Amino acid sequence: MDGVDLTLDAGETLGLVGESGSGKSTLGNALLGLAEPTAGRILLHGDDITHAPPRKRRTLARHIQVVFQDPYGSLNPSRTVGDTLAEPLRFHFGATRKEAMRRAGEALERVGLPAAVTARYPRQFSGGQRQRIAIARALLLEPELVICDEPTSALDLSVQAQILNLLLTLQRQLGFAYLFVSHDIDVVRHLAHRVAVLLAGRLVEEGPVDQVTEAPSHPYTRALLAAVPTTRRRRAETTPPPAPPPARSATGCPFVTRCPSVLDRCATVRPPLRPTGVGGVAACHLHAPEPASRTAVTARTCSTTTCDT
Repeated sequence: MDGVDLTLDAGETLGLVGESGSGKSTLGNALLGLAEPTAGRILLHGDDITHAPPRKRRTLARHIQVVFQDPYGSLNPSRTVGDTLAEPLRFHFGATRKEAMRRAGEALERVGLPAAVTARYPRQFSGGQRQRIAIARALLLEPELVICDEPTSALDLSVQAQILNLLLTLQRQLGFAYLFVSHDIDVVRHLAHRVAVLLAGRLVEEGPVDQVTEAPSHPYTRALLAAVPTTRRRRAETTPPPAPPPARSATGCPFVTRCPSVLDRCATVRPPLRPTGVGGVAACHLHAPEPASRTAVTARTCSTTTCDT
């Protein structure tokens, strides 16, 4: 990660998109304490949790939970679903086994599964059902933030829609925030309030979801949208050209090797984040203001032409 600065409000969904290796999962792992940043800070209600010790991290688990990509690997195959869900309740709240199992059953019913399945093992469920169990586990501690790391990419398309609708319903009911990590900007379009686009560990565009997906400001964001499958014919100029991986240099733009609108300075000058539209920003030289000297010369030329005429 390199200079990424993001804010997530209560009850909000921030979509984090980008191709493989862009830094999406790394950012999520840093929030969970699974990766330690070498610089910068992570704040929760103003409290710096960047280098929180293990004991504090265990407490933070009540505030930050995660739903992983693989529903087959995120559940212990040797334990029943009930035991898996009851464990955090007994650890964090000191619940008795009976109370923990009761609450586990309620959590399963909330995600559309019968409470009776607490006695079954993960191998007895489909992929979509396992992901529902993983969601139930994440919500048991009533977190403020749920990190969803590609939660639908391993599922069939029909099941993906069901899981996305479930996530939206649960957020409306319980009021927590999502950090939704995905390589599919079309999925994020239907779930998020705001979108942040990462490339080679850098934030290249961020803003309200409608603004970013309907009128993207960065050429990389436009390339991601052009890559979304569609039944409509796209114009040739919107198709991203094949090119080598993004440049990971301290200078210049990481999209310089693929950008169809590249400028001379794109390879040597790092573009800062500039305002675009209402509440959006993009790191692109195409949005740089014209130099004052050039504007002045143009004004004088027009004035002279007008006088001669």
